[in-house]
Amino acid sequence: MLKQTIKTGLLLFGALVISRLLPLPANSEPLLGLAVLTPYLTKNNLAFLVPLGVMFVSDIFLGFGNWMLMTYGALAMTPFISKALENKYIALGSSWLVWHVMANTGQWYLPFSPEALLFDARLFLSGLGVVVLYDATKLLWQKTQYREV
Repeated sequence: MLKQTIKTGLLLFGALVISRLLPLPANSEPLLGLAVLTPYLTKNNLAFLVPLGVMFVSDIFLGFGNWMLMTYGALAMTPFISKALENKYIALGSSWLVWHVMANTGQWYLPFSPEALLFDARLFLSGLGVVVLYDATKLLWQKTQYREV
């Protein structure tokens, strides 16, 4: 069982790293959605390191910059925000807001400028897609399990 869990975790980690390296529009990776779902996927408090690990490994290829402290910090807070709020959609919106303010503070475009909002809207939409997909899959799984009983 542990061996299967490790394999699954490594596969998910690799897929997330690849999602950041694909030539997609900037900020359209599912990382914020995963960070919001972390408390729902595991009870292990160290799991909050997974999104940070994905960012770090992919940033080895993408490059590091002066933005790291704020973006990594905002991403690190997301699982704790999600756990505290207990509603993943409100947690996603709140985490996105924290991300938006922190990631854009001191950058070229200030928080809440049209450019920064448009850029970070992709992050919110990709995170929303992950959370909706999680809920839909969970609902389908529960209906399938109910029918078998």
